[in-house]
Amino acid sequence: MIRDIQAGDKIVAFFVLRKKEIRTKRETGEIYLSVELVDASGRISGSLWEAPQPAYQAVEKGDVVKVKGTAISYKERLHLSIEKLRGVTSRDRVEAEQLVPASDTDLQTLVERLEKLVASVHEPFLKRLLDDVLQDPQLRTGLQHAPGGKLWHHNYLRGLLEHTVSVATLVDKIAAHYPAANRDLLVTAALLHDIGKVDSYRYDTLIEYTDAGRLLGHIVLGSQIVQRKIDSIDGFPMQLAMELQHLVLSHQGKLEQASPVVPMTLEGLILYYADELDSKTNAFQRVQRKEGKQAWSSYVKLLDQFFYFGSDSPADGD
Repeated sequence: MIRDIQAGDKIVAFFVLRKKEIRTKRETGEIYLSVELVDASGRISGSLWEAPQPAYQAVEKGDVVKVKGTAISYKERLHLSIEKLRGVTSRDRVEAEQLVPASDTDLQTLVERLEKLVASVHEPFLKRLLDDVLQDPQLRTGLQHAPGGKLWHHNYLRGLLEHTVSVATLVDKIAAHYPAANRDLLVTAALLHDIGKVDSYRYDTLIEYTDAGRLLGHIVLGSQIVQRKIDSIDGFPMQLAMELQHLVLSHQGKLEQASPVVPMTLEGLILYYADELDSKTNAFQRVQRKEGKQAWSSYVKLLDQFFYFGSDSPADGD
């Protein structure tokens, strides 16, 4: 596994090819194949100098590849000096769970938490809506297995379900603290706020956007899913439908963060901040695990800041 590799190690292992590029060494004009490889534990770059063009043509982004090489330290980062790189064959024994990261929480536990939250919703139309969504085989499968993001937060299998259950649990607790909030509406919205991500990502070996995910975005896709299910329920109140759709459409909080509208209700504000809290906490913990036992993270470009973990901070949270 990538997380276990140290400089000097000689490795023969399977990875997923995330990037490939033919490059030229400026000083000599010699070409080489530059790659980025991933498995369930992380990413690592590598270079192949011998016969780079045939290797480049033989594999595609997202392919599972077998690599033989040596780990070196290059510009203060771990790097693979690759001797051989090829696609897998039927003779190779590859463990899928080693290649694609997944939630640390098992599926059954997450499903039980999800079903408990759904059962706690008493408003009849919202309860019917949630039941219809979970009884839809495509939506249920997607919700259980899709990632919650591509690179930033919950970017692993079952990440969407983990994030969904976590946000719904948060808003449930917040609604108990603020009785003026419509608790059933909030929990329903939390359970549906990212449902569009079931159509936004492909995730067989790499997490990639679908065409719909790029062209429309998960918020619009989610709103469309929710509206289709609402339209199939006779007598669903128009006001309730509008308030629920507002929560789905505004949950990212700001127009510059791709929300079509900003939160304008108490429930909208609560959902936005609960979603922010869960996503940023997950991202912080991911960076902490990646950086190891050190006081400060490297620069986090997306947030334009560093993270402080403390002078004796454990990387795994133990």
